[in-house]
Amino acid sequence: MLFRSLLCQGIYQERPGVPLTPGLETCGRITAVGPGVDLEVGTRIAGMSALPRGGYAEQALVKAHTAVPVPDDVDSASATVLFSTFQTAHVGIHHRGQLQPGEWLLVHGASSGVGAAAVQLGVAAGARVIATASSEAKRQHCAELGARVVLDATSSDLRDEIMAVTEDHGVDVAFDPVGGTVGDITRRVMAWEGRLIVIGFASGDIPSYPGNHMLVKNYSVIGLYWGAYSDRGAHDIVLAAHEDLMAKFRDGRIHADVTKAYPLEDVLEALDALESRTVTGRLVVAP
Repeated sequence: MLFRSLLCQGIYQERPGVPLTPGLETCGRITAVGPGVDLEVGTRIAGMSALPRGGYAEQALVKAHTAVPVPDDVDSASATVLFSTFQTAHVGIHHRGQLQPGEWLLVHGASSGVGAAAVQLGVAAGARVIATASSEAKRQHCAELGARVVLDATSSDLRDEIMAVTEDHGVDVAFDPVGGTVGDITRRVMAWEGRLIVIGFASGDIPSYPGNHMLVKNYSVIGLYWGAYSDRGAHDIVLAAHEDLMAKFRDGRIHADVTKAYPLEDVLEALDALESRTVTGRLVVAP
């Protein structure tokens, strides 16, 4: 959400220039391929668009090395969300966080697209999920996704509440796309040998993690930039996560959590909804 806002304002650290068609993750059928691309025309894929020719359009330019195959029995809206949002959560809590059944998983921003995905995947993995969100409606959404405990992210007693829930054990894996003061609270509730996965900074503020505190509690702070895996030649990690996500989706263990699909002509309305930070789950744009 923050990425889209900054990108459209032209103040994100990566500036693809203008004219710009936003929209990164997309799903559709290949109509043409470039030189050296080993993909067939007509194949249905999800992938990352090559900005400035983004996905909010009838046709998009997709980076071939990011593509994953999409079965015909998976609808395009779900496939798009399962590709990017769920991939980020999956690689974060499994590949980076090594989440185990029975462990405590803390998910901040848990009603957002990536947060809701992490909640569902944590539940599917047999973890004990603690979700935080800032409004009653968002907390209700987290409970419906299967979180064992849902807490008010704005509570001044959030640290104590988390420690009470875990009986002073702390959380084994933390999934934090929020940062800021929430990030500071998170480091203080990490369990011994816990893994704090840094996803982003939706709050706008970047937290610090004192080395001495990490040493005393023996926890790790682990960054996750999911989009770099395919760019750096590790597309096998993306494909493995994709295969698992498709299996879980077909078995009904996860759902794409698409709140609303906007027609292409209403893309500005969709972006305004994201900017307002009132959205639970994911929005998609369908040409």
